[in-house]
Amino acid sequence: MSALNNAVRGLGVAVLSTGIAMVGLATVAPNASADTLLGTCTIVSDPSADLATSCVGANLAGANLTGVNLAGANLSGANLLGANLSGAKLTGANLSSANLGNTLLASADLSGANLTNAYLVSANLSNANLAKANMAGANLSGANVFGARLKEAVSVNLAGANENGMPVGGGSTMPNGQPLFGSTVTGSTNISGVGTDGPEEAEDPLQPLIGSAVTGSTNISGVG
Repeated sequence: MSALNNAVRGLGVAVLSTGIAMVGLATVAPNASADTLLGTCTIVSDPSADLATSCVGANLAGANLTGVNLAGANLSGANLLGANLSGAKLTGANLSSANLGNTLLASADLSGANLTNAYLVSANLSNANLAKANMAGANLSGANVFGARLKEAVSVNLAGANENGMPVGGGSTMPNGQPLFGSTVTGSTNISGVGTDGPEEAEDPLQPLIGSAVTGSTNISGVG
C-alpha cells in the first residue's frame, strides 16, 4: 500500500497524518485492498488475470509509482514522461506506444511486457528485467541499460543506448543475459565473450547474434 501512497504523493497529493490521502478526484484510505485513482487512471491494488489496471492513453507524467504492482496493466499510449517506476512490477504489461522518456525504470520487472514502439529516450533501465519483452520499434536512444536483463527479448534496438554513460559494451560486457535475438546493434560495440560467463550462461548457452543486424565497429571475439 505504501507504494500506492507514494504514487499519490508523486502527483502532488497531500497526505494527512492519519494516513488518508486526499485529492480533488478521490480519497484513498489506508486500506490494503483499496485501489488508487490518479487523475483518470485507477491503479488496481491487487491485479490478477481477471482484473488489472487499464489506463490506455492516461496522463501519468511525473507520477511516483515506485514498487507498484502493475502486472498485466494496459498502459498503451500512456504518457509516463519522467515517471518513477523503479522496482515496479510490470510483467506482461502493455506499454506499446507509451511515452517513457526520462522514466526511471531501474530494477523494474518488465518481463514479457509489450514495449512495441515505446518511447524510452533517456529512460533509466539499469538492472531492469526485460526478459522476453517485445521491443520492436522501441526507441532506446540515450537510455541506460546497464545491468539490464534482455534474455530472449524481441527486436531490441540498442542504437544510442548506454551503460552508465558509456557506449553499450563499454569495453567490457553487454547487459546481463543479452542474447540479441533478432536485434539491432549499431556503432562501436563490444560484445566480446557474451554468452560465455556466469552460471546462467553455463546452464543455458546463448547464441547472441541469431537473426540480428550488427553494424559499425564491433568486437564479437569469444561470443558463444
